[in-house]
This record gives sequence, structure tokens and C-alpha cells, in this order.
Amino acid sequence: MLDLLFLPAFLLVAFALRAVRQGAHRRHGYLMTAALTVVVLRLILHPRTLQPHQLTAWGAALACAALTLFLGHRALAWREARSQQGHLPRFHRTAGLLTLVGLTLTLGYWLLRARG
Repeated sequence: MLDLLFLPAFLLVAFALRAVRQGAHRRHGYLMTAALTVVVLRLILHPRTLQPHQLTAWGAALACAALTLFLGHRALAWREARSQQGHLPRFHRTAGLLTLVGLTLTLGYWLLRARG
């Protein structure tokens, strides 16, 4: 039943991707942070169902997400002319793509796991 918490996270990511296409980069950051918070909350609420290999997969995916959020914060600073590091938006987009793929694979593995 707690797996239903992944639906709001999916909607938050969809709204965040729409926000960045509209040019609302700060709103994009808020929505992505909220989506990550919902996913972490789901994992904290029922940790005894996690096997060690699943915990490793989720840990790696969430570490990648945290790195993406950090790079996004730095990229926003450049976009708002508070930084001189123009290469950070490219790194943020690449890390975001890797995070999205990693979280999708991890979530698919989580939802298709054998219940027993």
C-alpha cells in the first residue's frame, strides 16, 4: 500500500519537467526536491522490506539524485548571474538524466520484486 506514495513523486517529477520547459527554473528545483523527499519518505516508512541489494540500489540512486540537486543549485546560481561557472548546467542535465534512468530502473526492480 505504501507503494502508492510513488505516484505523487511521479506527478511531481512530471510537473517539474514541465516547469523547466516553461523557464521556471526555481520552481523546477522545488518540485524535484519535493519528489525526492516523497521517495525518501517512502523508503523510511517501511525499511524492513528492503533486502541488502535493494538497499544498495536505492542508496546509489538517491546519492545520484542528491548530486543532481547540488549541481542544480549551482546551475541556478549561474543562471541568475550569481556565479561564473557556465559549464554547470550541462553537468546538471547529464546528472539528471542519469538519475532519472537510475531511479526508473530501481523503481522497476522494486515493483517487480518477488513477494514472499
